[in-house]
Amino acid sequence: MATKKSPIPKAKSFNAGTLTADTVRSLLKQHARGTFAKSSTPRVAKRFIQERTASEHAGGDILYHKGRLVLDALTTRKHPWIGLLIVEGDLVVKGRYEDSLDPESVVIVTGSLRAGDIITEGFLEVHGDLVAERSILFLGNDACTEVFGDVRAPFVYTQYHAVNVHGGVKAQLVTGDAKQHIRARQKHSFIEETDRRVRDLLSPKLLKRFADEMFEDEDGDEADPDAPWIDAIDAETLADFVRRGKPALAEKAPAARKSRRAS
Repeated sequence: MATKKSPIPKAKSFNAGTLTADTVRSLLKQHARGTFAKSSTPRVAKRFIQERTASEHAGGDILYHKGRLVLDALTTRKHPWIGLLIVEGDLVVKGRYEDSLDPESVVIVTGSLRAGDIITEGFLEVHGDLVAERSILFLGNDACTEVFGDVRAPFVYTQYHAVNVHGGVKAQLVTGDAKQHIRARQKHSFIEETDRRVRDLLSPKLLKRFADEMFEDEDGDEADPDAPWIDAIDAETLADFVRRGKPALAEKAPAARKSRRAS
């Protein structure tokens, strides 16, 4: 059976025979710096290498790219799925970057990772900044993210996902289930998703998608759509919205033009 085309054609590939297990182990030792959550990211990467070289996870690949990598989009779960990706340099994704936990993925970027939107459920380690044009979603509690620079995006959301940021978190809105899931050395504002202020900042189109899943009044009855009580954000509905390249935040109203007439 012919091997399906790699999602990163210029990268060296274990499946294609351009990467050996020894080379991958050496690259991992050289580039994996993370110590967060008992060094979960390098530990999971080592496990995947061992299992892949033992002919397990035959549908998964190990990829390595040296130098700045620019892609239109990157989703690790597409077949052949990416079990381990090491980018020695910056990773720039014009559209959506999305990694996964099922199947499990590990992504290590020695530079910065920039994308239109970022959705991470797997193990992600970024030595520079993690930057999105619109939204960054940290989802799921079985993996973690470590960023050695800053996290920057208009909208940052976390659901159970453990995130360690060595710099700061800079966003118009940082929200989710609990502030302690995003640890940062620099102080940052966080508004819990149940706070009424969150609704005022979210896109009306997104609020419409949430509908009954998100809103109910304090007694559990159907709420007034114009002033609902936010019970919780449905993470999958949010992720589906972001996957369409739509901004999670409401657009700012244009500033009123000053009258040019003399007083």
